[in-house]
Amino acid sequence: MKVVFVYADSKEEWNSSEWRCAVPCRAINRSGRHQASLLSVVDFANHTPQAVALCNAADVIIVERNLFAGVLSAIQYWKARDKAIIANFDDAYSLMPPSNVNYSFWREGVSRVTNEKIEPPPLTQFKWGLRMVHAAIVPSRRLVEDWQNYTNMLYLPNYIELSNYQNVRSEQHEGIIIGWGGSVSHFQSFVESGLIKALRYVCKARPQVKVMICGNDFRIPKVLGLPARQLILQPWVSYREWPAILSRFDIGLAPLAGEYDERRSWIKVLEYLVMKIPWIASEGSPYQEFRSYGWLVKNTTPAWERVLLDVVDHLSKYKEEAGREAYLTGISQAIDDNVDSILNTFAMVAQLAVGKPLSVMAV
Repeated sequence: MKVVFVYADSKEEWNSSEWRCAVPCRAINRSGRHQASLLSVVDFANHTPQAVALCNAADVIIVERNLFAGVLSAIQYWKARDKAIIANFDDAYSLMPPSNVNYSFWREGVSRVTNEKIEPPPLTQFKWGLRMVHAAIVPSRRLVEDWQNYTNMLYLPNYIELSNYQNVRSEQHEGIIIGWGGSVSHFQSFVESGLIKALRYVCKARPQVKVMICGNDFRIPKVLGLPARQLILQPWVSYREWPAILSRFDIGLAPLAGEYDERRSWIKVLEYLVMKIPWIASEGSPYQEFRSYGWLVKNTTPAWERVLLDVVDHLSKYKEEAGREAYLTGISQAIDDNVDSILNTFAMVAQLAVGKPLSVMAV
């Protein structure tokens, strides 16, 4: 099978495309039985020579997120040439809160470049795109439910590239670091979960605790209002550099708040599992499958306070537990151990879409 992953992220925002495109692409090629390629959405929409060559040879084309403008025309073009087309996205664009930096684009239809209104609105075009493709893959069961009236929705989780997280040496540090890392789309997760006041309380009650915030959303450390000696700020780093930063966490956080967050994937907790980090997360759909291996709490300040203090005060016990069944569960979601499941999904769509049987076991 030959697969083309059309990625949407720019170099400056590279994140979703790593998990949804680059990681499975590399794993498919490592399998030695199939071929996969990466192609930018700009090249795909503009039918560049590289795009034409890759798509001509492809059995399946996976298009990430940007189902609008020239991408829709390109989808129609290749669909007419008997290519199986699968949409690939990981966000609830119709539920984005105003605190999200992409709110104006997806919810208000305002161009990021010209600041002018886009007609038809991006969300409308996105829905058109879903009706055009043969299926869509998403890492959230709630997203499957949300969009099942538009196309064949398939749950395909974010599997982890385990080699990137192994043999990472943790730096020695004083005290206990409670850590979190993420993009600028998580501000509401902190503000509305009750976590902010809980962190203030825990830092005051346990002076040895420090909170580490990773990423470029400077709103979060500002609203936390912690003493400088108990706050560590880590700017955004690349995907390859991230595990070394993550290894500094003694306790990992994964707050959620609102319907938008209910559609997130399990990435944060999965990373904690493979790094043997005790974790605390909000109750909600994204982390239910891992509830036996950490703490899921209600979004109230007292609930966060109680669990945070318990994990801080009994950290050695929780670290020991994180290195047993929790770790084994995490590594079971390694991309290389699940690549055949991914390929079977693509082959099934191809067979249903264009009547073209594709065996994932074929060399």
